[in-house]
Amino acid sequence: MSDVREWFTGLKVLGMRQSLETTAILLARLGMPQMKFPSIHVAGSNGKGTTCSILSNCLSLAGVSCGLFTSPHLCFVEERIRIDGVPISPEIFDQCLEEIRGAALVEPITMPTYYEATFLVAMLAFEDAGIDRAVIETGLGGRLDSTRLVHADCCVLTELALEHTDVLGETLGEIAAEKAAITRPGEIFLAKWNYDAEARKSIEDAVGDHKLGFWWRPDRALLVRFDNTGKSHRPISEIATPSGWSPYQKEASILAHATLTLLELYEAASMMPSALLHTVWPGRVQWLEHEGVPILIDAAHNPSGMQKTCDQLRIQMEQDEAPTPGVVLLGCTSQTDLVGFLNPLVELLIQGEVDHIVVTEPQKGRRQAISTSELAAELEAQGVPAFIEQVKNPKEALERALELSKQDANKPILGIGSIYLVGNLLTALGLDTIDAMTTLRPSEEGVHWT
Repeated sequence: MSDVREWFTGLKVLGMRQSLETTAILLARLGMPQMKFPSIHVAGSNGKGTTCSILSNCLSLAGVSCGLFTSPHLCFVEERIRIDGVPISPEIFDQCLEEIRGAALVEPITMPTYYEATFLVAMLAFEDAGIDRAVIETGLGGRLDSTRLVHADCCVLTELALEHTDVLGETLGEIAAEKAAITRPGEIFLAKWNYDAEARKSIEDAVGDHKLGFWWRPDRALLVRFDNTGKSHRPISEIATPSGWSPYQKEASILAHATLTLLELYEAASMMPSALLHTVWPGRVQWLEHEGVPILIDAAHNPSGMQKTCDQLRIQMEQDEAPTPGVVLLGCTSQTDLVGFLNPLVELLIQGEVDHIVVTEPQKGRRQAISTSELAAELEAQGVPAFIEQVKNPKEALERALELSKQDANKPILGIGSIYLVGNLLTALGLDTIDAMTTLRPSEEGVHWT
């Protein structure tokens, strides 16, 4: 490990910081790289990464050089920073880190957290590459997330869920207020409609000019301006998505198309059909094959994400569009509502008559993994009839799942849970490469269920 990487890794001891001050100081010392290009800023609980990926690919296909910043990473840190879909190289990452370390050591010494440093690397890499525009995903919340310092001419809020309640608030309204705080005065704001009245009020209150605020209502396929909720509404065109795309992916494509249209980036919006065919967002409803065994992996990291993934799988199985999993590989980090998180999966397991579950403990994550014994106990308490095995190491858990699948005519494996588990599985499968983490592919790889 290089000297600068050791310094970077050492920043993890600073933990998480809910403040913009350090990042603002370092951006100023680095010459304000984030002001050299406009950004689309995206927040939310579910679907924001997919929305960002589709937006970025639409822009790239339209000839707009686009930087994409997302977090966390699955396998290696460079994948947080992509240019036209391709993660930056370790060499470029290290060069930017050297600049950041130099700026941090100027008196008074101002040390960034690990996350803040990755954001600063992205801003420098994007400036050095001369990108035309960036798509930026928030890390946690929005109001005090480093990404709020980018020069954004449009902000997007995807679906909300009760998550990180210890930091963001205990109600959906409080969480909405934190995330909607990414809004910029005088710029467009687009949000997915929320049925929680407190959450809607928080979002509308955050946007000063209601003529620039828009709701997307999926129940009516309408785009509704904040100040026109009582009037006739503007329909959103139906977006034809590839076979097997999940509800989140379909919602993401509509939000992305609406964003580009509101920004009057019509050429990029017209690239949507091509972007959908060539976008692969690793670890999100992604079908793979290993040693002849089909594997579906998905980072359903909270109850609403788990519900949507399981609903989609159930529909696909009922319509014979996707095979029923034979083995489920499950691992997750701490949950505010573990019962609610597991319930959709339990229903799917019972309906699909899944015989075997392997529970494991995700590694290398920022958050503590739930123990295999706790997961197994909760699954048993919810009446899962399948045999439950506990294998703490994710790589060994995958090997066991593959063994079980091969004993049962190569039935598919469903690997689901924490984003860290997904990263562990991709690494174990040898897919921790720049090519595997490139989101704009020359083929239709990854967009179909079978």
